Amino acid sequence: MKQSMKWIILCSFLVFAGCAHSTMRGSVAMKVSDNEAHVCLGDNEVKIGDKVTLYKSECSGSNAKFSGGRVCQKVNIGAGQVTQVLNEHYSVIKVEPDVKFQEGTIVEKN
Repeated sequence: MKQSMKWIILCSFLVFAGCAHSTMRGSVAMKVSDNEAHVCLGDNEVKIGDKVTLYKSECSGSNAKFSGGRVCQKVNIGAGQVTQVLNEHYSVIKVEPDVKFQEGTIVEKN
């Protein structure tokens, strides 16, 4: 019983860990400084020198399930550039000085 429970837990962990990058793709994973971040865009998606645009999600409306729900839109908050590709999942970007971003900010290649 104990052995089978360990396998179930291990398999569950592996399934969730394998899905983690796909849910974060195209977002700031770690804010390094006010003008630098690690983003979830890997070597198959960007290269050094690529321009990126940063967005925040602004939502309005009710959160009630049957009253029309919330309406969200992407709002452009600034630009940046890929300075380093770390691996298949992550890259480093440098953003313009006036861009206010945080972990979870949406990042898209231009």
